[in-house]
Amino acid sequence: MSAIPSWRAGFELEVILGDLGEPRFARELREHGPMDEASTAFCRAFATKLRERTGRAWSAPSRPPLRPGFYVVPEYGLDPLNWPEDRLAGVELLTPPLPLDDAETVRSELIDAIYEIDGGFNFLADEHTGDCGWHINIDAGDGYRLDPDRFIVGVDELLLLARNDRLFSRYTGLQRHAVGVALLRHLAHDPTGKFLLGTALGNLLDDRAGRGKGYAANFAKLRKGYVELRHFSAESFFNGPRLTEQLERIPAAFEVWPSHSHPFEQAFRRKFLLLSRWLARARDKLAWDLTQGLVAAEGLVHFAGEPLGHLMANGLIELNLFGHGEYEYVATIRDIVLSDIPEAIALLALDLAELHKLGIQQRASSNRPFQRAVLQLAGHLRKGPGLSSSAQLAELANAGKLRREMHPQFYANPET
Repeated sequence: MSAIPSWRAGFELEVILGDLGEPRFARELREHGPMDEASTAFCRAFATKLRERTGRAWSAPSRPPLRPGFYVVPEYGLDPLNWPEDRLAGVELLTPPLPLDDAETVRSELIDAIYEIDGGFNFLADEHTGDCGWHINIDAGDGYRLDPDRFIVGVDELLLLARNDRLFSRYTGLQRHAVGVALLRHLAHDPTGKFLLGTALGNLLDDRAGRGKGYAANFAKLRKGYVELRHFSAESFFNGPRLTEQLERIPAAFEVWPSHSHPFEQAFRRKFLLLSRWLARARDKLAWDLTQGLVAAEGLVHFAGEPLGHLMANGLIELNLFGHGEYEYVATIRDIVLSDIPEAIALLALDLAELHKLGIQQRASSNRPFQRAVLQLAGHLRKGPGLSSSAQLAELANAGKLRREMHPQFYANPET
């Protein structure tokens, strides 16, 4: 592994555009309505306008591009059915990996160009732009390994998703959800976590890390040398602070050396020990049922004899916890199996407890015994030393300071 990272970022930005000020597209919108899929002609026209305003080689390939570049491509995931009358097509803008300062420059260019071409629609957060994402693909240069366990123990992913209003969506699962079931199962047989010392915890986390588009941190992309971060909204692209501020602790977490990782692993292990004991007390209060349906089985989870959430089972299970309103859910976990339900509920209880501890406004569960149990868990977390988000951030700063002090030659002259 190389001594110091050279961080780079590439963007995938989704936007919903109007007629680009061109009569042919205005006529298309008037006669046929919005495009289900942006046409090649539309993408090329937008790429031309971006090229004129930024001086960069924006293009619109008719086939998926084989190498990184500046591209405009159709975005299939945006539903045009309820768009305002002046919106014609959804596109995705792709950039190559660039040093972070250069990536910030490209971001500024795109902000100005999109406003000049299309006005302020994409700058305002509403029910339409809320579906638009900003994915950031990061790497740290040749030879620098991005270990999933460093991310999982060193990044407060819950806080990051909450700040971007991306919690519990279908494409932003927490890494903690991916590893948590196996970890809680382990602790049921190792109640003090003594077999998770040394390299054991890191090995478990690396093996069970979430790989796929269902996770906000998509570690499947490690095969291509980068991590895809799906925590960010398009609104944060247009209106948020600098890229380095938005990435916050993610690069710092990946940079933690094994010799400095103990405080992070210890805090993570203690948190799950608390959660394991919480689950041991709650397990007897849990019950669930499923009824076969035409497409998928459905059912309810109960806690202390009262409805807690809805189950949807079609091979894998999606669990949604009820809020107070009809069809209001307060937390979701996906891709579990029937035997995972108690552990999955514990993981959601941890999410809700930490949101409460962070002071983030979150709708409460309609199940009062469960809500009381969540608040008790939040109280235990608050008393635990080193378990806060601010304590984690302080440890990251300290690990960076120690790294610089131990090897000042690398940081004084990064090209060495």
